[in-house]
Amino acid sequence: MNVRAPVLDVNGSPFERGRTQGVAFKALIPAHVESLLSVWKQQGIEDPLAYRARLLRETRFRDAIEAHAPHLMREVEGIAAGCGVERDAIYALQLLDEEWAFRRHVRAAAPMHKCSSFAVRDGDAGVTWIGQNMDLGAYTDGFQQLVHHEPLEGRPGAMMLTLAGMVALLGVNDAGLGICVNSIPQVPSDAEGLPVAFMIRRLLEASSAAEAAACCESLPHATNQHYLIADPRQIYSLEASSQGVQRVALPRADRALHTNHPLASGHRYPPGEENSVARLRSLDTRLAAGAPTLSDLRAALSSFDDPRHPVCRMRSEELGPINFTTGSMISGLRARPAAVEGQVSFGPPSERGYRSFVLSKGSG
Repeated sequence: MNVRAPVLDVNGSPFERGRTQGVAFKALIPAHVESLLSVWKQQGIEDPLAYRARLLRETRFRDAIEAHAPHLMREVEGIAAGCGVERDAIYALQLLDEEWAFRRHVRAAAPMHKCSSFAVRDGDAGVTWIGQNMDLGAYTDGFQQLVHHEPLEGRPGAMMLTLAGMVALLGVNDAGLGICVNSIPQVPSDAEGLPVAFMIRRLLEASSAAEAAACCESLPHATNQHYLIADPRQIYSLEASSQGVQRVALPRADRALHTNHPLASGHRYPPGEENSVARLRSLDTRLAAGAPTLSDLRAALSSFDDPRHPVCRMRSEELGPINFTTGSMISGLRARPAAVEGQVSFGPPSERGYRSFVLSKGSG
């Protein structure tokens, strides 16, 4: 059954777009803020408010945001105004990956392995499929949203899978460009540079994969992250750290598969990365050859090929506080004027199934 996903449409100035989100999610955003503070407490942070203040005080991400994406900080300010939550609390929500990197620096915390992504180009069908499971914490469940931004000042319109109060987790735009991300905790991070959520949004302002890849390589990165960038013609796999960006040489030009360890070194299955390697093996087994159908792609992101390290992560104490598939998104990218047709699951797709969305030029 083809069930449409609920979508919030936003337009106007960046601040107005943020305020629309803040008003629409007014009941959810304060709960999201409190859930994050609560999970920090459960993870051993005795005073979450003091820790959040320290995170914001000892990092310099705002400088890069104001230099490279000031309109997105205005959107954050609009979200805060719309929901009545203090701006610093909303800003801190954007720093998912940056908080994890900061925690490892100040508390010697273990790295967090999360997210599985693919891009596969089917030349005969004229489509590139890009998709990802976004693995976060079970505390995010209930806050998943799909937000559509109408075009603004020459920037394409875009569809974002996100959480209430956040500017983006991943997304696609109406130029046929898709962006997915994976944490790669083995490479360096820093207390300055552009945070991941803002980077995703900046890349989605591009009109092609080549333009987005060039942008990714030119901007300063705060956090260790793999960016999978695709359009109907090209696929780029870029591993970013605070020290620069490396392009991953793809085994095949028509596809890229990635989990949570660097591949630019050429070591696809390195020792010591059991969880990430197990998920990558699952994707390789299912998607490394041929022309997979949408059903094949959905099955890959719903899979439990290794029961200890599944691609699709259910709510379970055994898997720990961060290993939960918060959302899943698959998009078919075709040359204009074709619309982007996508599928989204708010939670583990094996349990919740996919709903459809359509993003066309100028859609509202």
